[in-house]
Amino acid sequence: MTIKTYLGFDVGTKRTGIAIANSLTAHASGIETILHNKDGSTNWTQIEQSVSKHQPHKFIVGLPLDNDNKEQEMTFIARSFGRKLEQRFNIEVIFIDEYLSSSEAKNQLKWHYAHKNADRGDVDKRSAELILQTWLNETTHD
Repeated sequence: MTIKTYLGFDVGTKRTGIAIANSLTAHASGIETILHNKDGSTNWTQIEQSVSKHQPHKFIVGLPLDNDNKEQEMTFIARSFGRKLEQRFNIEVIFIDEYLSSSEAKNQLKWHYAHKNADRGDVDKRSAELILQTWLNETTHD
């Protein structure tokens, strides 16, 4: 049996959270937050380092839809990011609805915020973790 690695992404306009999981444990963990370049563009150098380090078999990208399941500006940004990931690394990208993942991540981290132990990057990592865990819970991993 081959153990496969998956990277999950919560794409934002200033930061992108990244989570990792594998097919053996099927448990996602947030690993890092990538700050975008000053001009707002994706920091591909840091993403390439993460991809090189973890050698993923698939990318899971959160697709932000509104509460009516309609696309919004961030949906376009996430789709564009996913297409570029697939083109750069020749690794399949799967999009999943990330509705409320950031809100849920903030709720889960409330205690840390109250005690000044968490920052916005923690929310981005936790959001990526929730996105990836949702996919793991809903999918048979191949």
